[in-house]
Amino acid sequence: MAAAGALLALVLIVQPWLELPRRVRVLVRTAPLELARRRLGGSGTAFDREYFVFLESARRRLPAGTLGVGLYGTPGTEPYTYLAGYVFAPRPVHLAPEALPEGWVGALYGAARPPGVRILQDWGAGALAVENR
Repeated sequence: MAAAGALLALVLIVQPWLELPRRVRVLVRTAPLELARRRLGGSGTAFDREYFVFLESARRRLPAGTLGVGLYGTPGTEPYTYLAGYVFAPRPVHLAPEALPEGWVGALYGAARPPGVRILQDWGAGALAVENR
């Protein structure tokens, strides 16, 4: 409880007073929404909202017991890899591994289809795949 009070005091000190009513209205409006919908509207996904939709769709479709995720067809820049790591946590995420380790699933963004994989699920924004063994 003390931490919450300290956080509230910090917000009141740092934030402009005129902005507080707007922030309260946003919180009231978005609090009942599902977490993924709130994230979609946030600044962390603003660089490429379609990519976030792809990641969230892939996360929901991952088979039970998936040990890690290989990303294919995604830009290799930091915002893309960071967001993927955040969405798929606690599973590790690697960008375009040459081969998917046993128990890993490939998240294929857009039309990317690396050779030697078997498609598990395909949807408009991408697909999930595993190594053909």
